[in-house]
Amino acid sequence: MSIVTKDPHSWFVCTNGSGETQTVYNDETYEHNYPFGFEVNFADAATPQENTVTLYNMSKEHRAFYHRKQKCYVAFNWGKSKKILTEGYITKIDVPTRDGVTESQVITFTEGTDYANIEARKMKITKRRRVTGHKTVKVCNKKGKLVRRSVKTREIKTKRVNKTYRKGTDYMTLIKGIASQSGIKIAKIDLAKNPKLKKAYTATGKPLTLLKQIVKKTESEMTYIQGKLEIVNPKASKRTWYVIDDQDLVEPPASDEASDGEDTYEITIPLVPDITVNVGIHMKSKYLTGDYYVKSGKHTFDGENPQTQCSIAKV
Repeated sequence: MSIVTKDPHSWFVCTNGSGETQTVYNDETYEHNYPFGFEVNFADAATPQENTVTLYNMSKEHRAFYHRKQKCYVAFNWGKSKKILTEGYITKIDVPTRDGVTESQVITFTEGTDYANIEARKMKITKRRRVTGHKTVKVCNKKGKLVRRSVKTREIKTKRVNKTYRKGTDYMTLIKGIASQSGIKIAKIDLAKNPKLKKAYTATGKPLTLLKQIVKKTESEMTYIQGKLEIVNPKASKRTWYVIDDQDLVEPPASDEASDGEDTYEITIPLVPDITVNVGIHMKSKYLTGDYYVKSGKHTFDGENPQTQCSIAKV
């Protein structure tokens, strides 16, 4: 492939509650030579990754802009077009430290939105039913006297129950229904299988836990792709393929074994913004050849060497 490593551009953009933005921008040219470091992680997991940005020698005025819960993103490219590596919300702002020459401040942010804390009560719906009852009323009889009589009443009562999906409902409908009801935003759904319910299903429990269980039955995976939650088909043709040869490798691939027992290899190359989970890799190295896909990794920049490190497994 021979990754072209010329004209690096990097951005850290943060927006406050009033809609104002502050952009840290570096293209290594006059007045735009503000290097900053970052570590952006990605993995085939439904848990959002934690990332960091390191700012150097920033003025007190500009540091004061940052606060927890602000939305932000990191972008990088070899060239002027902006490619977002990930986006999310600030969770921690460290106290600046100084080594005598350089003052550094680390900002931590979590990609996307973490839906783990959405409560099970979100899965309840209001059910209405008409009920018949009786009540005693006072009425005048023919003689003009007040007497008590029992009369029928009809009223609508409501109660909160968990929503039930009928037998025969396909899993795509089930996933979309739970996500919509709970407020979980799924940017893309690509199921390996879309079976139908063999019996009625009552959605009881935390929404994210339910979705994980359901997605597993479709032989698919929930993961964050550049800050957005997606459901992907790991068996599908990879949407992007990259050829990696010996000119691209920073060092020889290292063999490893993933927690699921699958053999993986760790590779390090110059930063490629589009490489993320499930991207296809054509390895054409004297150390390693064949077709692989990305399971996890990180984009890093220490101010001098933008790199992508990733764990790849055989397709």
